[in-house]
Amino acid sequence: MGDVLGIPHTTYRPRPLRSEVMELNSAVAILTGAGGGIGSAIARRLAAEGMSLVLADRDAVMLEHTVESLPEETVVELVVGDVGMAAHHEQLVSTATAMGELKLSVLNAGVYLPGLCWEIPLEQWELQMQVNFWGVLHGIRAAVPVMIEQGFGHVVATSSGAGLVATPALSPYVASKHAVVGLMESLHHELNRVAPAVHSSVICPGNIRTPMAANSRAAAGIETEHLLGEALLVAQAVRAGNDAGADADTVADALVQAVVENRFWVLPQPEVAWGALDRVQRIMDGREPIDLIG
Repeated sequence: MGDVLGIPHTTYRPRPLRSEVMELNSAVAILTGAGGGIGSAIARRLAAEGMSLVLADRDAVMLEHTVESLPEETVVELVVGDVGMAAHHEQLVSTATAMGELKLSVLNAGVYLPGLCWEIPLEQWELQMQVNFWGVLHGIRAAVPVMIEQGFGHVVATSSGAGLVATPALSPYVASKHAVVGLMESLHHELNRVAPAVHSSVICPGNIRTPMAANSRAAAGIETEHLLGEALLVAQAVRAGNDAGADADTVADALVQAVVENRFWVLPQPEVAWGALDRVQRIMDGREPIDLIG
């Protein structure tokens, strides 16, 4: 036997990639965080595939803006609520199954609030864990049993490049996104064992141009984080990177392609994979982690 992880000391032999193709048209998708930049892009992409949509967000006005960007013929239901609450996800699944076959659940809601880990208020830690992690777990627990019973489906969680490589002054975000990656990997293995026709993916974007910083402050009920020193410098660097990042459609296109091809890892930008590879090599070499902010 292996260590406390239960990993046997044997040679790893990866399973071959699945060859089946999933058709998205004429089915229903749930999408959380649908009012944000990436969420809006995903909604448009899924609508273009012919899917009916259950769109969720905490902000009704932002949801309406997303709907305005969809083709007129799109069948869509809006649900305003808190992704950190299990009852919200039960409502999403109930709404979706009343519309047709629930084929896809995209758990995309996320917030980030920068600062040094010992200075960030606990309520901001709790908000980020509640939205970023519990919002995924509740979504899985609501949708997966339905998908197993019907014999098909796909769950996607939006993590981040910060779910593969840690950065300073974003510790709640990094911790929650690492947790999402681990959760989705475990889900992948569990579904392979008990329901191989139900699939899962985790998407880890890099820098993407979105209003996530402002949306996160709104979710926290604050106008500014009141940062100083290194925390302020890191926050400014992160936001500059986001402002210079790729279009949100990059994420939406990569997500749909991965779902159609039943691929687990979704990395829309290759630099995220390079960062993760460098991290593993540093672990193997016993070297210190690198600070990607510089």
